[in-house]
Amino acid sequence: MKKWMAVCLITAVIAANISACNFQGTKENGAGEGGATTFDPLNNEKAEQGMTELFSSLMSLKLPQGLEVQSKETSTSKLVFADSNKKVRLEIQHDPEQMVSDSQIDMGRLKLKAILEQDNLGVTLEWLKDETQLVHGKCIAINEVIIPSKKGNDTYHFKAWAELDGALLEIDFTAPANMKDEWQNAVHGMIESIQM
Repeated sequence: MKKWMAVCLITAVIAANISACNFQGTKENGAGEGGATTFDPLNNEKAEQGMTELFSSLMSLKLPQGLEVQSKETSTSKLVFADSNKKVRLEIQHDPEQMVSDSQIDMGRLKLKAILEQDNLGVTLEWLKDETQLVHGKCIAINEVIIPSKKGNDTYHFKAWAELDGALLEIDFTAPANMKDEWQNAVHGMIESIQM
């Protein structure tokens, strides 16, 4: 009986965490159904090696190696990072004037997907990921896509949103599509490391 109650309790906690993100929509091109992927390693300490604190210590994450700071931090600024050749760019912005709740994050993902498709009429976008993940108890919406170019310089674009201190947190990573394999795992690892 105790085992049955423990299983019921664990199931209820998992269901509550997943439903907290209010998921809608699906992933495309073999990426599977929209839903939650949970990352919660045993060691949750912010002081974990490789973690960088941002926005007056409101959040921490593991930045991909090879990126250098391009802007100074203030609690309301957009932080910019780039590789030494300025071909790869990471922007992280916290906008305290744009209020948002955790339950509204998935809707932002759906809106951006529609905007990206509208802005790129006539080309086929290669959707790699279109989902909302639950990371350390926070909903993070993700659009990951290859955007083709008529000039042949396709772009790997990874965009994520979350609620940070009641306001919108936006993460925008871009690189030439031919560099995707070099950066994709690091970008995914950065998202999975976020603690707020």
